[in-house]
Amino acid sequence: MSKLIASVKTAAMVAVVASATACVSISEVSGPYKAGGGTYTLDRSWNDITPVTGHLKEVRLLTLDGPGLNSLYLSSGLKEGQHLARPNSRREKTTPAWRADMGILEQVEFVKESVEAYGYNDVTTSSPRPVNASGHRGVRFDLAAVTTAGLRIKGYGQLVTKDGQAYVAIYLAPEEHFYADSQANALSAMDSLTF
Repeated sequence: MSKLIASVKTAAMVAVVASATACVSISEVSGPYKAGGGTYTLDRSWNDITPVTGHLKEVRLLTLDGPGLNSLYLSSGLKEGQHLARPNSRREKTTPAWRADMGILEQVEFVKESVEAYGYNDVTTSSPRPVNASGHRGVRFDLAAVTTAGLRIKGYGQLVTKDGQAYVAIYLAPEEHFYADSQANALSAMDSLTF
């Protein structure tokens, strides 16, 4: 009898989870895309999968073919002490928090450590270069990483500050095929940031 009760409880839990996720939708987005105080112009349709990812509300996750194949993370203007990645617990101190007084190299490191907090390994950055978004200076740089399964990832990180808030864009995709296939679309979105 206890196996029957356990099976009924499991089935009930599955039904609750299924009904809860049925209310959450993935939406197709294109054109002007608002992320907090910033607006990105998407040159093609992306899927906004943020509602089903469990990411922080300050970070949107867009994809063309699925998050393992190409991801474009867009923050909505992080305030002092906010994170790009959800800390594992309230006491955890390794997930980096935004500080408005960060220098350029610290900003690059903030994004790098956030990508590590997303679960990527061997994350490296290279070629930092200046960017300008509506008269606000920022930095863009190349990213490389490896998934836990060993898949090599390439991409870009970008951080632009306005009024002490960080507007971060991160593009990540497998080095083979998907990186080159969606790279121009991701860079177009990053280049289009306006306030």
